[in-house]
Amino acid sequence: MKWLLTTLTLLFFTFSNPLFSQTLTTYFEKKEIEPKASPDGFFFNVEKNGKGAKAKKGDYVKISYKGILIDGTEFDASENEPFVFRVGYRQVILGWDLGVQEFQKGGKGQLYIPSKLGYGKKGIADMVPANADLVYEIELLDIMDSKQYNTYMKEVEAKEKRKYEEHVKTQFATDKKTIQKYALENKLKTKRMPSGVSYVLKKKGKGETAKAGDVIEVHYEGQLTNGDIFDSNFDKEPFKFVLGKGKTIQGWEDALKNFKKGSEGWLLIPSKLAYGPRSIREGKINIPENSVLIFKIKMVTINGRKK
Repeated sequence: MKWLLTTLTLLFFTFSNPLFSQTLTTYFEKKEIEPKASPDGFFFNVEKNGKGAKAKKGDYVKISYKGILIDGTEFDASENEPFVFRVGYRQVILGWDLGVQEFQKGGKGQLYIPSKLGYGKKGIADMVPANADLVYEIELLDIMDSKQYNTYMKEVEAKEKRKYEEHVKTQFATDKKTIQKYALENKLKTKRMPSGVSYVLKKKGKGETAKAGDVIEVHYEGQLTNGDIFDSNFDKEPFKFVLGKGKTIQGWEDALKNFKKGSEGWLLIPSKLAYGPRSIREGKINIPENSVLIFKIKMVTINGRKK
């Protein structure tokens, strides 16, 4: 009888509130679950009560979650890091903004969100179909005020900085080995600069070497260590720029100071002096993240110091 009354209640809310989803109520019947219905248009179930007051508009909440379509497909999850947002400021779907306010700190349960309070007619490409109702398993790990949030974010930023620096250090060691291997296989007698970029001069050129402030013009061909060419201007006008102004990757800024007018050679650049963990996809250019870059270089002109 209790289940029958709950079902009748769900049906009443479904037909009296246009936000409610008939798909969700069918889902509840099949699963034989009895969530609570909110007048705002979502359903929820608190399977573990937390402590203190419930989350409210203006609070910052830290949540562990898993998002599931009603066919059982998992489409999103917080994984190793909790998700943080400010309640009521539309940083998330409306169903979350409203639904999380039914939970206390430490509370666990489910949110059942109709598509109109989720991603609606648009959905999310390759993740959430259009008009999809959503199920979220959530745990509200913490409720923070502005001061607590700022402290937390400083800790997150410090942690991310340490993680990034460790990645760069490890990747740099890997890149140096990659460069050594490439040079050996291609019989290049390289010189390594203190920054980590290596270079080879096949033709010395004439005059003084380029220096910061010089306007230089170069022909170049860029390739990955597997030989894939990602860019070249040897059949075009040379690339003109002021050396030392940050107009190119750091590997160029460092190594081209060893080139004179007419010099030809190679640059072997570790990823931290190129594009690092970013991937570059612009037109025909396709450079994967953490790529060592190889450049064939011809210094066309050095026009003199820019005043």
